Amino acid sequence: MAFIMQYVPVLLLSSSLGIGAFALVNLFLKTRAKSKEDWRDPPPLIFKIFKPVVRLFASDVRGAMPHTFYTRINNRLSTGGMNYAILAEEFFTLKLVCLAAMCFVSYFLFTMPSEQGAEVKLVIVALIPLGFFYPDIWLNDKIARRRARVAKEFPFLLDLLVLSMRAGLNYSTSLGQAISNLPEGPVKEEFGKLLREIRAGKVRRQALLDLAARMDTKSINNFVAAINQAEETGGEIVEVLTLQAEQRRSERFNEAEEAANKAPVKMLLPLVLFLFPIIFMLIGFVLVVKLAETNFLPQFMMDLLV
Repeated sequence: MAFIMQYVPVLLLSSSLGIGAFALVNLFLKTRAKSKEDWRDPPPLIFKIFKPVVRLFASDVRGAMPHTFYTRINNRLSTGGMNYAILAEEFFTLKLVCLAAMCFVSYFLFTMPSEQGAEVKLVIVALIPLGFFYPDIWLNDKIARRRARVAKEFPFLLDLLVLSMRAGLNYSTSLGQAISNLPEGPVKEEFGKLLREIRAGKVRRQALLDLAARMDTKSINNFVAAINQAEETGGEIVEVLTLQAEQRRSERFNEAEEAANKAPVKMLLPLVLFLFPIIFMLIGFVLVVKLAETNFLPQFMMDLLV
């Protein structure tokens, strides 16, 4: 083991030199093919940190990614609203770069000349998979926050659509009026994209299905299914939108009620871990003092109190 550890720095240095040479070759080949990226949204901070390295290897990683795996990552980025900030191949390359970075950090911490217990070494080793899965954790958090905003803003859009259509406007015009009165957020962004696609000539049914695929949210999926069914059966879209708005509000109320019912259960663990021990210590101290005053304590406990 000691013999192998002597050659680990040499292997790391040679690997770094090889990766650096490959990166320089890629940079030389790709400098002439640079394209403007005005279409991008602001990328996340972790992507900005590793952006030069990610850009150098993203195209090579894309060639090695299976199509189904690429599609799955792209759908998750769309659900989180980040498909115009970071591409699917860049996201997976970022995971690999974070893994390599954490490997170097873990090796540096592991070989530091200091006394490290088994617990510290275990934490250092656990940093390696954390580097690979951190982009997934960040994206899942982004998806959860985006879905929460959609659940909050979507009923307001349905109300505006119902008011506009009952005032005599058609569906497309009502959608444009409703979107213009929405606050900035994922609902306005995605439905604005839907309206542009319809005006560009895409079939409304297909545009709605693409919207549902991009957002991947239960409320949007139900809305799209109800609108398409109403068009197929010749039903009144206004009535469908009214029912959808009522259903979305009912779902929000039920979710809030469910969260309120779960709050006491979630508070139980902190109470047991932090509050109850302190209460028991105070009560026990008072009992011990009272027993000491009446001489009911054993002598060794009396010696401890003294």
